[in-house]
Amino acid sequence: MDKGQNMDYLLRLRLFLWLGALGFFSPSYGEPRMPKEPTLPSVPNEESKEPRNARGDKDSGESKVLNLTLCDGRTVRGESTSGSQTIFFEHTKDGILYKKKLSSNELDSIKIDSWELKLKREEKKGTTYEALPKKIRIRTKNGEVFYKETGIGDLKLLNIEIKNNNGETTLFTYWVDLKFPDGKWYSGLPTIKADHLVREDCLKDVVRMMEWE
Repeated sequence: MDKGQNMDYLLRLRLFLWLGALGFFSPSYGEPRMPKEPTLPSVPNEESKEPRNARGDKDSGESKVLNLTLCDGRTVRGESTSGSQTIFFEHTKDGILYKKKLSSNELDSIKIDSWELKLKREEKKGTTYEALPKKIRIRTKNGEVFYKETGIGDLKLLNIEIKNNNGETTLFTYWVDLKFPDGKWYSGLPTIKADHLVREDCLKDVVRMMEWE
């Protein structure tokens, strides 16, 4: 190999090593990438199955002004499209079971009197329960009062979306609580008897009463 070929060989070798070094230290090749955490699928419930129009968009209900009272006495006022425009329910009057239909325009207020604790799952630190509305009072604008013993899930009022000057938020008429082995609750609410899974007190951020203007 003559001197010229030797110089050419050395230049090619240096160029190869230089390109190899770039590839090794390049962020796209040399640095490990953390895998993205997968998005957990959401479990649809009855409230999420809202009617949709022909284009597949959600049909927005008529906006109403609601006054919400939370369990600690705070109040929130704003516009909301949550809830059914027409509600159907069964109620008992003088020992007789009736079926009733009301439009949202007839409603004055709905108050939750009690919540039923339903077992959700066992945890390492205790047992998780879902506290769902059980006994409610429905008052109409003409002063009629009806008692309903099956909650408000069928009325689509477990989640209430509110919009006012402060912005938009979602409030809830139920909550999830953890019961420790000693009978105490993560929420700090009073203990209840083991065989009594209905309570009248509630978490401070939960909606106890809804009033329509």
